[in-house]
Amino acid sequence: MLQRRRLVAGLAVAGLGATRPATAQEVPRTITLVVPFPAGSVVDIMARPFAEQMRAALGPAYTVVVVNRDGGAGSVGAAAVASARPDGATLFFGPSGMLTTRPFLVEGLPYGWGALEPVCQSFENIFVMVTAANSPFRSVRDVLEAARARPDTVSWGDAGVGTVGHLVAMELARRAGVRMTHVPYRSSPQQVVDTQTGVLSFSMTTGATVRGTDLRVLAAVADERQPGMAEVPTLKEQGFPVNWRGFGGVMAPRGTPSAVIRRLEAACLDATRSAPYRQMAENTGQVAPALDAAAFGARLTAEYENAATFLKEIGLAR
Repeated sequence: MLQRRRLVAGLAVAGLGATRPATAQEVPRTITLVVPFPAGSVVDIMARPFAEQMRAALGPAYTVVVVNRDGGAGSVGAAAVASARPDGATLFFGPSGMLTTRPFLVEGLPYGWGALEPVCQSFENIFVMVTAANSPFRSVRDVLEAARARPDTVSWGDAGVGTVGHLVAMELARRAGVRMTHVPYRSSPQQVVDTQTGVLSFSMTTGATVRGTDLRVLAAVADERQPGMAEVPTLKEQGFPVNWRGFGGVMAPRGTPSAVIRRLEAACLDATRSAPYRQMAENTGQVAPALDAAAFGARLTAEYENAATFLKEIGLAR
């Protein structure tokens, strides 16, 4: 078992959460959900109905607000929560990678593994492998055979080094024993256009990003076929059981009292299972599998341990 790093964040946070500390039996009346991406992002769109449903689950005396702390590819928001008072007033709502992979990729990150504690899983982003509608590639094996025949000539796009899409493609290439060319993008619309026009051989991106486009979906990065994509086989079905997934949820600063975590966990699960939140997830192309703190924590631990090995193998671990 890997030794968990317990680095205390040194980032000061002003104005987040309530000033009244929680006792072992109470949760602060005002809770701030920190979203590590800008307003209008998919995670932000998910967080807002979630906050309302979590408030409803806690009761009329409570307020749950969303604050956007974007920057550093999500690490600014994660650091803000990691350094907040551990009383349940300030929570993180975002993807797992801020905790499980980002510390390996960024030198001097002001937090590390263990700085955030799981409360509950509240969403999962289904990643897909897509190519142009008129591409000669009609399966994952078509892509890999071309890459094997002409090393480095097959290119793929994703959201950048260390993101889920990047790690999926890297593991796929390693499993297949091929070399392909990576093209990182800061703009999802441009990535879609370049895939549609054939500038890219394929893209690894979220299903939400390509909804309504004419892109051909070659595979879903999931454990089973997805609603709305029943005709799309998974990578695993095609012989490539790639481990990386896009998932996330609610986390609290390390040291938050266990009684507070349990109360927040119950409200988090209720919010994730609520009809309004699940409808928003469906509308944005996400899925909302609720996992309690223990199951979410086990999933985070597995991803962290996988990252510790895989990122070193591909030369990305710092």
